[in-house]
Amino acid sequence: MTIVTCSANASTRERWRQILQDDYQLFEVSTVAELKDVVKHQEIELILLHRSMVDMSIISSITESRCFVLSDIPDDNEAVLLLKSGAVGYANTYVSPVRLKEAVNTAISGRVWVGQKLMQKIIRGTIQGIDPKSTEPPPEHKLSDREWEVALLVGKGMSNLEIAAELNISESTVKAHIGSIFRKTNTESRLQLALYVKTRNA
Repeated sequence: MTIVTCSANASTRERWRQILQDDYQLFEVSTVAELKDVVKHQEIELILLHRSMVDMSIISSITESRCFVLSDIPDDNEAVLLLKSGAVGYANTYVSPVRLKEAVNTAISGRVWVGQKLMQKIIRGTIQGIDPKSTEPPPEHKLSDREWEVALLVGKGMSNLEIAAELNISESTVKAHIGSIFRKTNTESRLQLALYVKTRNA
């Protein structure tokens, strides 16, 4: 797996290298010109792009490669714009090593990665008209009544902790239900599940 890390800040590139070098082949670049040259001549799985050195038009122009943007001062509205422009992830430049590895693995696997709070905000802003009284689960995936309840609450943008409180069950039980729901509905993220719920309540 080959990743390009792109930042004008040498210490930022060094930090990313220390976190990722054991698991991936890395190319490091410090300018957009270098980035475009590497993308043109190498097969790249993912670009880690430092937000401070680029504008939106540049991000849109390199969407032939999967681009994950890291910002020193993350902003939810900017994140939504970047995701709409084709970015596959958005995070704080100084996200913890564990979270950065998780984010990179998620993006390389073909999914989109954002933090939980932002995901809830995106779901709440995107999914409208879900009827909380729709208690009948869709028959094609054989969700139980409880699983459908959980799916509806995910579709409303609620966190696992909020769902646990709403249904008076443990957070670990909520996680188990969501794992089962993902398998039965062939979804991989809360956003995909929220969209699934909406289509079944249209």
